[in-house]
Amino acid sequence: MKTLPLLFFTFFLATGCSGTKKDSAAQPDNGEETAETAIQPAAPVWYEGEKPIFFNVEENYPETNIRLSDLSDALYIPLETNDSTLLRQRGTCEGNEYLLTNDLIYAQEEQSAIYIFKRNGSLLRKIDHRGGGPGEYSYISSYAVDTLRKEIFVQDANLKKGCTYVYDLEGNYKRTFPNKAKEITILNDSLLLNYFRYNPGGPRYSVTRKEDGSTVKKLPIRFPTQLPHDSHGRLAYGSLVKSPKGAFMANLGNDTIFEIRQDLQVIPRIIDQSKYPTTFAQVHPTIETGRYLMFYILRCHSYKPYVDEHYYIYDKKDNQIYKMTDYPGNSYWTLMDDYPHITNWNTTQNSHIAVRTRQVYALQEAEGKHGDAELKKLIETLDDDANPVLQIMLFHTVDQIKK
Repeated sequence: MKTLPLLFFTFFLATGCSGTKKDSAAQPDNGEETAETAIQPAAPVWYEGEKPIFFNVEENYPETNIRLSDLSDALYIPLETNDSTLLRQRGTCEGNEYLLTNDLIYAQEEQSAIYIFKRNGSLLRKIDHRGGGPGEYSYISSYAVDTLRKEIFVQDANLKKGCTYVYDLEGNYKRTFPNKAKEITILNDSLLLNYFRYNPGGPRYSVTRKEDGSTVKKLPIRFPTQLPHDSHGRLAYGSLVKSPKGAFMANLGNDTIFEIRQDLQVIPRIIDQSKYPTTFAQVHPTIETGRYLMFYILRCHSYKPYVDEHYYIYDKKDNQIYKMTDYPGNSYWTLMDDYPHITNWNTTQNSHIAVRTRQVYALQEAEGKHGDAELKKLIETLDDDANPVLQIMLFHTVDQIKK
């Protein structure tokens, strides 16, 4: 893989702005509950992440049998199904199809609408403003929910429009500002983090203000301008992955995974020193908890030679990378059950939670060959054309990794 210079840098707000905006954008007021802290419980932190993890696929890392189910408790929520709530889940946006807050579940549907469910799975409302008029988007490429300010940010995938639309939690239009990003995520009380897939010669990441979209800082993180097309869709996955302290910035072709913190400090978290036979392969973070950072090898399927896909877990307490032992045969179903794969597990705005959907018809066709007893019992009560069951993993602090 092409090695890029390692950038150790700290970003501060641009000068020339008013003092009030400058201070509020950099960090929240002392003692005030923020959009981030409001949905994150206090938890022990074993490792502050100040030193990067160095990874090399040729290293003989010790294996571990640990699984997601060893690190968390599962909660299952069947989403209400009726004529107005049937979710087809085709053509979804990248990396954040589902978002959870303390009280609500947000689901993006076919890049056109956002459904809001109560935590018991019953539908609360649907927000659908697709169209060509004022306050209407073409289709959704990404969205974010600000629970403190009670706003939903919808990123229009139409680059000609190049806009972020802001609505309140009732779905009422509030404002629009220019933004040609492909993905967005909330960074802190005042700021959005943006990822630009198509920006030849320009920055691929930037920080902007939620209020008006004005640029706070452009992040000069480099990676190849031209990314390969992958017929299997491996390059369609999100490049912004939420972390307990901010967000990871990951992209195929860049050998360093950076993290931007809520205070705008940018640090390298994973440095991939592997010499892959193709430039279009690298490690990709999936889930971070208080003690563990999980990642796997993401690669483009359209390019040869083929790169094996393996799963790893970094134990912050032991300062050790472990390779996750494959199940016999590593079947699709067991992979979907208990591995931190980017195709099925999504991080949420809650740093201690991961979420995925379990399609009822697929579970029924599997005839009880996967899923725990609680899930199997629930599936027996649902029709095969029902909305998916939301599986939520609540990660807990564990004292010892199961080797």
